[in-house]
Amino acid sequence: MTTRQRTWQRFGALFGMGALGVLSLLPITISQLQKLTTLNGAPLPPLPVLVAASLIQPLLLLALAVATGVRLAPRLNLRSHVAAWAGGEPPSEPRFRAQVRIAVGLGILTALVILALDHFMLPTLGEAGQNLRILQKRTAWEAIMSVLYGGITEELLMRWGLATFFAWAIAKIGKTTGSPTAGTMWAAVVLAALLFGAGHLPAVMGMGLPLTAPVIARTVVLNAIAGIVFGWLYFRRSLEAGMLAHATVHLTWTGLSLLV
Repeated sequence: MTTRQRTWQRFGALFGMGALGVLSLLPITISQLQKLTTLNGAPLPPLPVLVAASLIQPLLLLALAVATGVRLAPRLNLRSHVAAWAGGEPPSEPRFRAQVRIAVGLGILTALVILALDHFMLPTLGEAGQNLRILQKRTAWEAIMSVLYGGITEELLMRWGLATFFAWAIAKIGKTTGSPTAGTMWAAVVLAALLFGAGHLPAVMGMGLPLTAPVIARTVVLNAIAGIVFGWLYFRRSLEAGMLAHATVHLTWTGLSLLV
């Protein structure tokens, strides 16, 4: 197998995983598109055309993030067990099985810490707080979507793509090679986590809620805390460890929401 073939196989495996997350959003996307009556004043094209068009941007962003990680992560000695397997490489050490316990444990702890912080922040949000509560009833599909899109696609976008790029760029500026230094690692993790937090603001706007200072602060801070945990796991363990922790956060919230 040539180097190019290995690269494409790594890309294909990770892109396929991320695409599942994008496709999991289709029920919500279709529901929103069905409510449209016109598009910029013009008659709407057929629903299948609208759905296909809605997939173009997220899939292109996913492809860019996956390609960035496939190209740059090996230069920084950053690991993905799936990419290694797809490229025909021997299992990377430590193996993923050894990382499951810390990933799940940190995922549960992160979910509980964010819930505790949210308990004190919600009263500052006024009426918007009721709509932004984390522990709300979720359908089975919403739970699946949070695992597929949140746990897989978002980690490919924000950690494998963005954080890896930041680490590479910072190392390039500092003219360092090999594994990222602790300073480089933390700078990349925090930058990606802050963007991860800010990236949730459009969803808040989509709920029709005003972006007041408390709403912005809560959205960015709570999601950034989670992003820092996932980023640390990515740099110290593997991409899949971050994915598992991210999925565990959502599963913990889903389980607790059944009790309230």
